[in-house]
Amino acid sequence: MLLIFPTKNNFHSMQPHPPIIHHPKEQGFLKVLLDQIIRYDIAFLKYLTGLSLPNALVKGLIFLVRIGDGYIWIFIAIALWKTLPMSQFQSLVLHCILAILISLALYWPIKLLIRRPRPHNAGLGIVSRVPPLDKYSFPSGHTMNNLAVALTLALYLPKFFIVALVFPLILGLLRILFGVHFLSDIAAGAILGGIGFFFAKLLFPFFHF
Repeated sequence: MLLIFPTKNNFHSMQPHPPIIHHPKEQGFLKVLLDQIIRYDIAFLKYLTGLSLPNALVKGLIFLVRIGDGYIWIFIAIALWKTLPMSQFQSLVLHCILAILISLALYWPIKLLIRRPRPHNAGLGIVSRVPPLDKYSFPSGHTMNNLAVALTLALYLPKFFIVALVFPLILGLLRILFGVHFLSDIAAGAILGGIGFFFAKLLFPFFHF
């Protein structure tokens, strides 16, 4: 199956539905499913970006999204360094790094193969309100990394499991609100983050000395 995502130049020539995925040779169930995902993606994106929110709330949410770029983990690491025994802290850090590396090993081939334009570059009339870290949208690296690290953290601090599960997903939804992702990007990022967490949990005992 060939997956082709549109540029600004070819977007408006393929109606009635904005063709973010094009698969000319394959018909049937998969085509219908992909088209349905695209429609839901665009509908949910336009719903969120069309919300009228108070400026103060928007600024607060933008700040939350920006610390989700990775800065939040610096503060969490400092707090854990001060509260956990050094051996446990070092084990946690190494475990998180392994989860990220496994996730990235899956992430980059998919990202570079699919090359899906971000919503603000897909001819949808969407304006990005936070700066994207790279050119392509699918999958969400923020959601993937944040979830992989948060779930790994929850292994050591189980009482934070719900927060570790929910917080990265909220950050992902906010990135839809601010025009840099589609819903399926967030879902794929969450799946990759979960895979990274799972395999890191299996493999870490073999790397931990």
